[in-house]
Amino acid sequence: MGWGDEIVAAGQAQRLYDEDPSTRIAIRGAEGVARWHPIWDGNPILATPDEVRRGESVRWVTNGPNARPYIQYPFTKQSGWTFSKTFRCRDHIARLHLTPAELARGWDVRADVGPYVLIEPFTKHENFRWSLTRWTSLVAQCPDLTFVQHTHAESFLPIPGARHVAASFREACGLIAASRCYVRSESGLCHAAAALGIPQVTLFGGCMDAEVMGHYPGQTCVVDHAEGSPCGSWELCAHCTAAMDRISVEMVIAALRARLTAGPEPIDVGMVPPLGTVPEPEPEPEIPAVPPRRRGRGRGADAE
Repeated sequence: MGWGDEIVAAGQAQRLYDEDPSTRIAIRGAEGVARWHPIWDGNPILATPDEVRRGESVRWVTNGPNARPYIQYPFTKQSGWTFSKTFRCRDHIARLHLTPAELARGWDVRADVGPYVLIEPFTKHENFRWSLTRWTSLVAQCPDLTFVQHTHAESFLPIPGARHVAASFREACGLIAASRCYVRSESGLCHAAAALGIPQVTLFGGCMDAEVMGHYPGQTCVVDHAEGSPCGSWELCAHCTAAMDRISVEMVIAALRARLTAGPEPIDVGMVPPLGTVPEPEPEPEIPAVPPRRRGRGRGADAE
């Protein structure tokens, strides 16, 4: 997950700091050494490796390569993810501290096109991909909504009917912060949307475990319940391809419109039943006692 992992690490740090703000937090990897990541830039609760070396007293969060709290190790590309059922990302909501320029990336777009829904069809994991035909249909079937697609060097072809804005990861966070809702398959930027308090619709399909990775406040998770889901496969998987194929455009539109109506408040989680079956009612998801946070223009670089 890369940058998303580091947002989760910042969320662990934030929870620890909120419990006791007397000392700052340092994040270390499996080897026990303090480390830093660009997504943490500007975060006042985190001590840098240099500050730790100079003797600042800190409390520690362990999260890094080969030490991700949501994974049961050993992990290889062949074995895929085995999810730790004792960890919930939604219990560790980070705060992102974007620069004025990064925030302006989104608000400038909003000033140009008006309120918008942000989408990103690209994902490096083939098992998370929803077809470009369906992304195109999503935009075409919602002519009353303005869609913006954030793009980068690896992006798929631009979706017809959407506005296209090139952005780095942190600039994409600025685009999220100014959006009405963020729609994409499960990704690190979904954790960014949660940190920024922005409503989102997340296509989980049948690979990743939404109970571990999702169900943030304000997040609708579209999840496949076919046999074998979530399978956690890293390599291309026929089961995951079929699971994403079961997510129809109509399902996503319904989830999006419900989320736009509810805003950042919790709503029923969208579920995709196996073909030809009707699933048993799902238990009401537990929502952590963390109030949703929305960004407003002119509130500085904090994501509170």
